[in-house]
Formats: sequence, C-alpha cells, structure tokens
Amino acid sequence: MRMLPIPAYESKHSVKRRRVHFQFFLVVLLVGMFLCTNAVGAAVSSDPSLSISLSIVEGDAFRPGNSFHTITEIRNREALGRVDVVVFYKILDADGKMILSSSETVAVETKSSFVATFNLPVSIEEGVYFLTANVSNLDGSKSSEVHRSFNVVIVPTGEQNLIQYVVVAAFVFTGVVWFYEHRRISKLRISGKELNKYIDGQKKK
Repeated sequence: MRMLPIPAYESKHSVKRRRVHFQFFLVVLLVGMFLCTNAVGAAVSSDPSLSISLSIVEGDAFRPGNSFHTITEIRNREALGRVDVVVFYKILDADGKMILSSSETVAVETKSSFVATFNLPVSIEEGVYFLTANVSNLDGSKSSEVHRSFNVVIVPTGEQNLIQYVVVAAFVFTGVVWFYEHRRISKLRISGKELNKYIDGQKKK
C-alpha cells in the first residue's frame, strides 16, 4: 500500500493549532496564578466585615511632648449581637521604628465610636510619623487596619518665646482697649432721672 504524503497546508494548520492551544494554556496559567496570588493576599488583608476608620482631631502637626486625640470608628457588618474586639495602636517613625503603642478592648454591635488620647514623648525627633490602628476579634480570625500620618515640628526656643510674647501682648492690648471703650460708653449713658428731668424741662418750654 502506497502512503500518500500529507499536504503542506495540513502540516501548517496543525502547527498553528498547537500554537493556539499553547498560547491559550499560557493565558489560563497566568490567570490562575493571578487569582491564586489575590486569594493569598485576601487571606492576610483586612476582612470586609470588620472595618475601622481613624481621624486626628487636632490636625497633623505637633511638637514634642504634645498630646492629641483621635476619633476611632469601628463597623461590624456581620453583627450577631454585641461582640468584643481589640484595638491596637502604634506610632512608627519613617524607618518603621515603634515610638509607642497601646491597646484596648471595646464592645461593638454594628458601629462604635470612641476617643483615644496619645502623649508624644518629649524626646521625640522632628519628622514624619505614622499612627496605625488595627482592630481584630478576640480569636484573630477577622482584622482590619488603617494608617494616618502626622508631623512633629521642633520650634527653636527663641521663636517659641517670641510667639508667647506676641500672644500675651495681644491679650493685654485687647484688655486695655476693652477697658477704655467700656469707660467711654459708660460716660455716654443717661440715667432715668436725668432723662425725666430733661423731658419735663422740654414740656415747660
């Protein structure tokens, strides 16, 4: 039996089909790797059912030794009654070094807001710092984290004294102006007797 040669166009078609299959396999592999990577990231990232927000009341610039307050809001979207959660705070410098930390346990049903106070060390250096708040349930299966940045500014002693003098002088000047203005208005006042006497005099005329 004589074997007929395979036409050239069929060979090219087969190669092209294998190439398409290989490209499709690569696309599927890359998509699978992407989904797996996202799944791992989601496992260690914030849980959407437990969220936290943080705001600094006094602004974002402080001096060493200052105190500031934050308003923390926690939302529990899968509330099955009141549950206890742990809120862990930490302040880090630009290099990731921890400056101070604190934690507290609060009860949350669907939403809870509360105020926290932080006292900056007197020895803290000038620069940018990050306040991190992490909330998690007691068994650690759910957690969420938020960050806020603020600046520590060191004012030279001479400039600080000058600012204090200017503030005191402004208060003194305001007090003096108020005192003399009060005396001037008091002199312009007419008593009830003087007013009646003036009216009677006008009637007699």
